[in-house]
Amino acid sequence: MTIEKTAAKPMELSLQDGALAALVLARALGVGDREQVDQFIEQAPGFSSDAMARLDFLDPLICDMAAATDGLEAVLDIIGATVSAPSIAPVYVLLADYIALYGKATPEEMRFLQRFGEAIGIDRLTRAALDSAAQARATSLT
Repeated sequence: MTIEKTAAKPMELSLQDGALAALVLARALGVGDREQVDQFIEQAPGFSSDAMARLDFLDPLICDMAAATDGLEAVLDIIGATVSAPSIAPVYVLLADYIALYGKATPEEMRFLQRFGEAIGIDRLTRAALDSAAQARATSLT
């Protein structure tokens, strides 16, 4: 009897999965909680009707990967592979909006946004403009 060994197929994520993974990664790094991620996804435009089911699949996977040695970089690489030129800014804005709403703009959070932006290929000047816009949207006028 022989046992065939097959190579594991690398994980392939859709653009929506990449955006969801970014939100989960932010939460895993201490920004918000699962309820806030759920609420954000329900209110954010652009997610399909199956986004919550995909989140249920991705959440434990991304959290486990992020906790591993060099896991943050591995997850960023996976997310970066899902994002193409026309979707770079929208995906970055989703994450920046989430962090602006539920984060505290700590140096760690800003460094994470920088690393995320680098992973998806967005330049520093554009990141700064999008970060400022996200902060403005999250600021209460009351």
